[in-house]
Amino acid sequence: MSSLRTSLATAAVSLLALSPAAAIAAGSHAQPQLGGNPQMRLIDSHHATLNFASDRLAKNAYGSLDAKITFLSGARVSGLKAVGTHGSDIRYAATVSSSKPLQLHKKYTVKFRLGSGKTVERFVKVFNPGEHG
Repeated sequence: MSSLRTSLATAAVSLLALSPAAAIAAGSHAQPQLGGNPQMRLIDSHHATLNFASDRLAKNAYGSLDAKITFLSGARVSGLKAVGTHGSDIRYAATVSSSKPLQLHKKYTVKFRLGSGKTVERFVKVFNPGEHG
């Protein structure tokens, strides 16, 4: 009986080792939900850091996180990466670049499409780096 358990355990470990992509993706969601209120922290007049929390995002075929974030004002979003956790959600940050100056305390309309989920629209307010919002 002991050798059967050992064999089953060895087989299970081997299957996981053969499929690291499956093991990594095990915690991700096909349709992750946006959590909380996204916020932006001003870097300079044309750049800010966008912060939000959601369920774990899967990676797409190119190896980047499966999310599309667009600003109705035309600002570009780049460098999306996981930066920590907030409860059971993952915290993400990205850089926002705008050709027009970003205004402190103004709310911008942002569309989030996370994974294969529906696009959701949120108002995101701009704060100073040390300011609480």
